[in-house]
Amino acid sequence: MSLSHTEITGHYVMVEGTRIYYEECGKGTPLVCIHTAGACSLEFYLFLPVMARNGFRAIAIDLPGHGKSYPKDWQPFRVMREYAAFTWKVIKAICPNEKMVVTGSSIGGDMVTDMACHYSKDILAVLSLEGAAYTPTFPNVNIYEDPHACPGWRNIMERAADASLYRPIPEGKRIENRWMHRYACQEIAVGDLQCWVNHDVRNKLKDVTCPYMAFKGEADYYVPEELLDATVKGIPKGLGEKVVGKKMGHYPMFEQPEALAEIFMEFLKRRKVI
Repeated sequence: MSLSHTEITGHYVMVEGTRIYYEECGKGTPLVCIHTAGACSLEFYLFLPVMARNGFRAIAIDLPGHGKSYPKDWQPFRVMREYAAFTWKVIKAICPNEKMVVTGSSIGGDMVTDMACHYSKDILAVLSLEGAAYTPTFPNVNIYEDPHACPGWRNIMERAADASLYRPIPEGKRIENRWMHRYACQEIAVGDLQCWVNHDVRNKLKDVTCPYMAFKGEADYYVPEELLDATVKGIPKGLGEKVVGKKMGHYPMFEQPEALAEIFMEFLKRRKVI
């Protein structure tokens, strides 16, 4: 296989005066990947080459304030609709005049669900991982935003990430997954969780016009299946479906990249997206 299809390269794009970083691998139909709360594009480094081998230009974004991306106006996003609208502008800047497949996990899964509701006509398919149309699953997270209010934030965030992995898992992957959650400051990560809590597009699901997959790993307790069921039920014309991944948790693209790619490809081929 040629190097161009296996090498991950990093790039920057300016969107509304904000410097945003993304990585990509391969050539073909764009597949845009959005990471979980408080993390960065590293979560997809195993997944991008697999999807590149399947004929995609696989792209992973560092959301504003995460990884190598600067925050928008030097502040966290705290409302999912605003967050998704800005990230959509990033996607359009990276993939101008193209339709793409979009996927994301956790807050990324919520975000691409929002995009399905607002930008379906410009999207080939939405693959939402560990997200739904409505995710009121945490208590008030606002109290954690200021570092003095929660000096142990990093440990809380990393342990929460570790707990949602499928077991058994190699010790090295546990350590690596914790490290991936050190690429956004406390305020940014809490802003992500605020967006998770206030995300609600239930009344917009009727506007989805592209194929939509609601996916969760069987070990992920953050997203109850009934939230996925309700999301799929609200999408018209049989465009939505639910999938539960075996031996996966909250980070399927990192835990089981090859297996997740097979699920993606089966869905996209069956839905005649590719």
